[in-house]
Parts: sequence; C-alpha cells; structure tokens
Amino acid sequence: MERKKAIGHLAALITIVIWGTIFISTKILLVDFQPVEILFFRFIMGFFALLAAYPRRLKTAGYKQELTFALAGLCGI
Repeated sequence: MERKKAIGHLAALITIVIWGTIFISTKILLVDFQPVEILFFRFIMGFFALLAAYPRRLKTAGYKQELTFALAGLCGI
C-alpha cells in the first residue's frame, strides 16, 4: 500500500512540474506567437504523444460518441 501511495505522490509531482513548465513556456511563447498558434502546436504535440503512448486505434461505440468527445474537446479549449 505504501508503494502505491509513493507512486501516486510521484505522479502528482511530475504533473505539477510539467504544468509549471508549460505555464512558464506559454508566457515566453506569447511574445512571438498568437494564443491560437500555441494552442494548435500544443494540440499537435499532444496528439503525437498520445499516438506514441497508444499507437492502436481506439474502438468507440459509434459516431454519436465521437461527436460527444469532439464537442467536449472543443469546450475544453
């Protein structure tokens, strides 16, 4: 149980470091890029990172579920 707790704390720490780095990077990038450009490049990098982590196509319940996920993604941006 202690090992799982330590792994959870380590994952939280890694997440905090990544988000903090992204926040600082965004502040620096805003000098040369528009917010939409940063958003686009982040999307592309995230897409390829997820593709590298799980290179197989995900099976979905159909187009209705795909549309729901697409709308949820658009609202999140």
